[in-house]
Amino acid sequence: MAGCVARAQGAALGSAPPKLHGQTLNGKDIVLPDAVMGKVALIIVGASKKGGERTGPWKDHFVADFGSNGETTYFVAAMLQMVPSLFRAVIRSGIRGGTPDAERSHVLTSATDEDAWKQYLEMKDDSIPSVLLLDESGHLRWSYSGIFDSDHYQALKAAAATLLDRRK
Repeated sequence: MAGCVARAQGAALGSAPPKLHGQTLNGKDIVLPDAVMGKVALIIVGASKKGGERTGPWKDHFVADFGSNGETTYFVAAMLQMVPSLFRAVIRSGIRGGTPDAERSHVLTSATDEDAWKQYLEMKDDSIPSVLLLDESGHLRWSYSGIFDSDHYQALKAAAATLLDRRK
């Protein structure tokens, strides 16, 4: 799998990300990576409005390639800890309104744990999404911080395929 690895910045491959407590857009409280244990999981983190807007292409391509595979899942995480609490409900409502019903269980907002995740990802620019691929035990197997591009997506796709082949 070494040929499939991308790590532009951030956490060490094989490490476990910190807990991320949040609520999906359909109201379910979850904790990542616990909620994805047993599956190959894509987690896309947006830490600002612009960063959140840039998560879509990563999610769309992953769902197109792996959405029908029951051994995979994904979450888009919107970090709201730095947003004044008065505005969080408004932002959450806006995100919910722009998210199709079928995807709401895969989008979570979090008003905690942002500092730990930014440190883990070595996030330097909130306008750039961070993309993580976790194996079935919740450990990091691929990561990239950046705007979607097909070369990095092909590397992500290959890493996910390798993890899924390993499960057979």
